[in-house]
Amino acid sequence: METFLARYRNLTVLAVAIFTQLILLGYQIRSDRDVRLIRIWGVTAITPVARVVHGGHELVAGLWSNYVWLRGAQRQNTQLRADLDRLKLENQSLRNALGAADRLKVLAAYQQNTPSQTLVASVIGTGANPNSRVVFLDKGSGSGVQPGVAVITPDGIVGKVQAVFPTSSLVLVISDSSSAVGVILEKSRVHGVMKGTGVSEARLDYIPNEEKVGPGEKVYTSGEDRIYPKGLLAGVVARAQPGRDFQDITLQPGARLNRLEEVLVVVQGVHQDLPDKMPRAQAPAVLLPSPPPEASNPLELAPEPQRPAAPDGYTPQTDADKLKKRYRELGAMQGHTFGEGLPGSKPPDFNLGWTPPAKRPEAQPKP
Repeated sequence: METFLARYRNLTVLAVAIFTQLILLGYQIRSDRDVRLIRIWGVTAITPVARVVHGGHELVAGLWSNYVWLRGAQRQNTQLRADLDRLKLENQSLRNALGAADRLKVLAAYQQNTPSQTLVASVIGTGANPNSRVVFLDKGSGSGVQPGVAVITPDGIVGKVQAVFPTSSLVLVISDSSSAVGVILEKSRVHGVMKGTGVSEARLDYIPNEEKVGPGEKVYTSGEDRIYPKGLLAGVVARAQPGRDFQDITLQPGARLNRLEEVLVVVQGVHQDLPDKMPRAQAPAVLLPSPPPEASNPLELAPEPQRPAAPDGYTPQTDADKLKKRYRELGAMQGHTFGEGLPGSKPPDFNLGWTPPAKRPEAQPKP
């Protein structure tokens, strides 16, 4: 180093002098924004270094935060996912329990209102044969279930018990093609047979073409099949059209046969009355007073004073009552007794004392 300085002493001195001169110029000269030139040079020279240092700091901080510091985040994430799945299962279980409680509440209310003795049972399975519609219940002979009894819901009938086991029973649903139920129409009270079709809908047979049947009419059990008590809802008419001998009527079962969960087994059936075809008319509770008399009324003779009530406590209120009373008075004045006159006898003059409207004083022109 000393050899290099000794060899290039003059150049070194010149370079130091030039550098010192530049430093002094940068310190003395100011830019347009009143900033010393040496500060601008310093900032310009340090900025790239600062950017490199800051980028390295961000990289190290990101690696530390995302990998080193969160080394246990994966384990926590796995635990949180497991807890979330468990809570979802518990929530679904609670929803199912709440739905079952609501359904059982409806069944209990229906049991109290129906005269038949019923038993609550749950559906635990369905038949494996796709051509038949059967379900299995969790109640059997040990609970008092017998073959041939009806199975119903508050929405409508379901089917009949086909086979009974000690702890379960097999039910043939009304949608099965071999199922038939004696029914009666709500409005016309015509009897027919509801038969299953193997699908969600059923058909109603033996309804004459001249009977008026429309969509929306309800069909109830008639009790003639000796299985279902009379008065239970069987279905609702979906479509009806004339056929060759009888009408082609399609029914929509009242019970939701594809969503059965809890049902009622009729242990001892009692027939019920069908709903009335038309609502009964109620007697009027309020009667308006009689209208005031009019001058143009030809039946008006003269305003009558308020009379006391008759001995029987009845006072005429309507115009017909007043007219009848007036006729009786005119007959009594002329000595006529109603119901005793012989054929051809002269009737009483019912216009006695009546003045035409044109000759009444109020109708005469004023002088």
